[in-house]
Amino acid sequence: MLARVYFSKNPVLKFAVEDVLEQLMEDRFYRYQDFDLALVSFSPKVYPIDNRAIETFDNYFGENKWVAFHSTTAFANEKTVKDALVVLFIKFTSNGGFRIFSIKGLSQNYRGLLKQTAEYLESYHGKKHLHLIFSTFSQGLVGFFIEDLGKELKRITNLVGGVASGIDVPSFGVIANVYTSEGVIKDGFAILTLENVEFATGQALGYRILGPIYTVTKAEENRILEVEHEKVERLIKKLSRGLNERDIRIFWYSPIAILNEYRKSVSVLRSFKRIPCNKEYLEFYGPIREGWKFRFSFGLKEELLRANTEEAIRVQNAVGEIDVAFNFSCLARQFILEDLYEEEARRYSAIFNTPLFGFYTLGEIGIDRIGRKLKYNNQTSVIVGVREL
Repeated sequence: MLARVYFSKNPVLKFAVEDVLEQLMEDRFYRYQDFDLALVSFSPKVYPIDNRAIETFDNYFGENKWVAFHSTTAFANEKTVKDALVVLFIKFTSNGGFRIFSIKGLSQNYRGLLKQTAEYLESYHGKKHLHLIFSTFSQGLVGFFIEDLGKELKRITNLVGGVASGIDVPSFGVIANVYTSEGVIKDGFAILTLENVEFATGQALGYRILGPIYTVTKAEENRILEVEHEKVERLIKKLSRGLNERDIRIFWYSPIAILNEYRKSVSVLRSFKRIPCNKEYLEFYGPIREGWKFRFSFGLKEELLRANTEEAIRVQNAVGEIDVAFNFSCLARQFILEDLYEEEARRYSAIFNTPLFGFYTLGEIGIDRIGRKLKYNNQTSVIVGVREL
């Protein structure tokens, strides 16, 4: 497999695509005049978000040869680029191949699409199949879908990926779409299945877990309403004492850590999304369920980067020579890394010594390292190293 990642900041989508294609054809180490697959990250703040994007990608990349999604910040090898077009080109050189599976209308046909997705993943199960999922936020529904999907599957599946990031409009919701030749996906996802590949995945945390254990006694969708049978307002006041509640990013330094059933290890992290003025609830970027136990955590940029490095080395050792690497990292993690946010891509590229593609997400999807269960995460960095067989 030959992989190349290029980016363009030309504000006209057509010219930006022409720019990255020109970079590919001028690459003297890329030995082909075509490619098999293109993965496209582009900013909804700059480029069209309607069918014009599909027409452009079909014209330049070819029908059914690409998957595209929105992201505000993406990775292009060792660089971290904002408000740009970033494209990963792949040319299979041995036995590799790909399939594209897409879902629309998640909120209208939840149970039916859950079964359909599980059947697809079961039909392409095995160590040689890697499923990369690029999802919309679906106003928070996708997190429940992923965790229910894990229960629906009879076997562990190799599904990893992230939720597109874009513009969060308070009166409307998150505008962050996924695109294929079949159309715009505003409420669903696309799965890109890479065939005949060897791979390894890693999940970096790096947060310190601290404080007492709390129990969620009343929850609704992605919101906590009561903790320990008391209105959550009391906990909010304790948590926000001396802080500016209007900037929710302040609370990203201390996501809640959902504990497993034994209360001994962290199952997933949840990022704060909203605290209303009346303090009636705490809203998060991932599912919340009644009965869950949680503690608070705290993130330091140096410790997050150390966790990234350790996971990347583990992935590298597991695969050996990597053809292409992926990174799905939380948007809140980018914020906590502060002035070191560009260091994440630099470190991964240096360790893997190969093209790196990925983006900062609104949620990361992958298999946990302890229970080998499918999880919907926040504030992690999910890493994948891939080699064609």
